[in-house]
Amino acid sequence: MRWLLFLCIAFSLTAQAKTELTILVGLDKPPYIDLNDSSGYELDLLRLLSKKMGYDAVFLHVPNARIKDLMLAGRADIATLQKSDPEQQHLYYSQPYIRYQNVAASLSSKSLQLHQLEQLKPYSVVAFHNARTLLGPEYQQLVRLVMNYQEVANQSQQLQMLLLERCDVVVMDRNIFYYYAKLAGHSMQPFDLAPVFKPSLYSAAFKNAQLRKKFDKALAEVQQEPIFTQLQLKYFSEVNQELQLPQLE
Repeated sequence: MRWLLFLCIAFSLTAQAKTELTILVGLDKPPYIDLNDSSGYELDLLRLLSKKMGYDAVFLHVPNARIKDLMLAGRADIATLQKSDPEQQHLYYSQPYIRYQNVAASLSSKSLQLHQLEQLKPYSVVAFHNARTLLGPEYQQLVRLVMNYQEVANQSQQLQMLLLERCDVVVMDRNIFYYYAKLAGHSMQPFDLAPVFKPSLYSAAFKNAQLRKKFDKALAEVQQEPIFTQLQLKYFSEVNQELQLPQLE
């Protein structure tokens, strides 16, 4: 009877463990991730997807640069904000679940008329932390030629520097820029947002192929439901999460 009791307890613990998914996500980055109340577009979307998969989401917040390594070390079930890597044999990648659109933002009063990356060269540019690494080789080469270039970790600081004319251009995601502009009490009228970057689509990574399959199925279903639009309107005030990569004009 003792062994039977042990098996029942073990089965119960295993079943309980499987009711939750540990998800590696980034640090504070509203409107995608707001650590003040564990809200934001990305967190709400991941909760919704987990629920459709039959689980409760448990978030483990770490710097983005550590997410992949922690996943490979077996610290979680899902790693977010990943680029598919065909050479990575230990991870399975989902379909893209989130879309970022970085822009070059300037004051409308400056009339910079930005249409291409190379037009940033004569200006003072402030980008988000690690932009050099994340925005690709073309951007890496460009920033060496920019008149005055720096990166800051605090993205609200970028907006303040732009408003105080301590720089000409800030490079940041469109939705993050909108968030801080509204927080500062500004409409978008004083700004020009130039989409000189291609949209960035990110996947989730898994060690379990079946879990990846469940995630993709849940994502496909959610995209067909009103909640997908409602989440975007709630956090972005517009619908801008098209997951098919458009051609940059």
